[in-house]
Amino acid sequence: MPASVKSASSSSISPSQATVLIATDVFGHTPAVSGLVRQLSVNAIVVTPWDDPDSHFYSEQDAYQAFIVGGGVSRYAEKLKSILQEHTSLKFAIGFSAGASALWINSEHTCMQQLQNTVLFYGSRIREYRNIQPICPIRLIFAEHEAAFTPRELVSDLQQRGHQAEIAKATKHGFMNSYSRGSCVKSQTRYTSELLTMLHTTLNQAAA
Repeated sequence: MPASVKSASSSSISPSQATVLIATDVFGHTPAVSGLVRQLSVNAIVVTPWDDPDSHFYSEQDAYQAFIVGGGVSRYAEKLKSILQEHTSLKFAIGFSAGASALWINSEHTCMQQLQNTVLFYGSRIREYRNIQPICPIRLIFAEHEAAFTPRELVSDLQQRGHQAEIAKATKHGFMNSYSRGSCVKSQTRYTSELLTMLHTTLNQAAA
């Protein structure tokens, strides 16, 4: 299957073309995200927190501050909800950091019932929404080390609530993003391979 990647702000997106949604972190639609889509070989809609898909930031701190000023995770969740409602052909979602938290917030709403699999990486704000009960399958992957909270406590709590949550050993927040200070090539390779397997298994089942 040839890979196709489009920004959610583009009017040329066809609902019949996109089967995967990728919700980025605060860095937005970087070349690394486009590279991930090519590796996964899928037709994807890439959603960012920004109204301007070409937004760029000099540092992670600058991006995060702009994210908070722009409405934070709540506004991002509303944007994702609107896109999920519009593109009913989506079967798989992947979220990173702020994108993961925003998808988690939406996960008990009907806009996500079409998704057959969802993988969320280091959504730190998930800790503030522990009572959510998703209506679609979700795998939660957290970094082992976070500055603002203790991931192992959160993962243990989520597991007790019946969620599929795990720790990526020896990682920091942002390990899937080559632009982040927490970037980890070994973990990127591992989880990209796992995503590839999960994604195409899901899409093959959906097509059967």
